[in-house]
Amino acid sequence: MSERRGSIMKGIRKDSHTDRLRESTMDIEMHDDDDSHPVKRGSSVWKTGFKGKLANTYRLGPKQKFLPHLIQKKGEELMNQAFGELAYDHDNCRDVADKVAADVLAFCKEQVFDRYRYVARVVVGEKKGQTVKIASRTLWDDEKDNFLTLNFENRHLFAVGMVFAIYFE
Repeated sequence: MSERRGSIMKGIRKDSHTDRLRESTMDIEMHDDDDSHPVKRGSSVWKTGFKGKLANTYRLGPKQKFLPHLIQKKGEELMNQAFGELAYDHDNCRDVADKVAADVLAFCKEQVFDRYRYVARVVVGEKKGQTVKIASRTLWDDEKDNFLTLNFENRHLFAVGMVFAIYFE
């Protein structure tokens, strides 16, 4: 019969693993009066704005799912008011599109959908009989995330607004 070889870990006690782990962890202390501390120098890695611990909610889904039809009417009103009979001018339309996107985003944030993050985008183009395709990509969870598309068109330009509501666990 062959002789059984001993384990490499035979001489190491289990307790020494936990001791090494305990020694390798360090506590982060916040010094409010020390300007040489890396946190005080404005490190992009660590921000001091939070004081305390967050308790885990263990909630994996939203209390109220994002419902795009509640935003649709207000979004269309904002698009109609902003663009109306506006003639296409590259610089002017860019500013108007930014304002509409900010207004739609602000309206979404006022709603009761907690723990959602929003992305609002408005694309404007001149009408010259062309075909336009607009595409977006993101990581998506069909059960929690949702989107909304807003369309506007007059004889000079077209505008497409998109709002993406992404649940933040």
